[in-house]
Amino acid sequence: MKNWIHRIFKKNRLHQTQNNAPMPMGMPEIPPSRAEAMIKMIEKTQEVELSCDEVHRLLGEFAEMALRGEDAASLLPLVHHHLDTCPDCREEYDALMQILQASPD
Repeated sequence: MKNWIHRIFKKNRLHQTQNNAPMPMGMPEIPPSRAEAMIKMIEKTQEVELSCDEVHRLLGEFAEMALRGEDAASLLPLVHHHLDTCPDCREEYDALMQILQASPD
């Protein structure tokens, strides 16, 4: 996939250079790495997904399951999927896990 993305961006740059046409207003250039990340997120899209708000409501439960050694990913697969695809929610989860692991029982 990476080669495909680079070919598209290389082709677009050549086309723009040959025509000397400026990029249309409001159309920022997307770096290939960002485009690849966006395509990967689209590939992982599922029929049913949770919003960030829904995941935040379940984050404590998910973290507690993980701390108890339960398979939180199997028990709450939609939360697990969201955490795999949303860096902001993953950051919240990681911070929560650090706090819970550091606190005395």
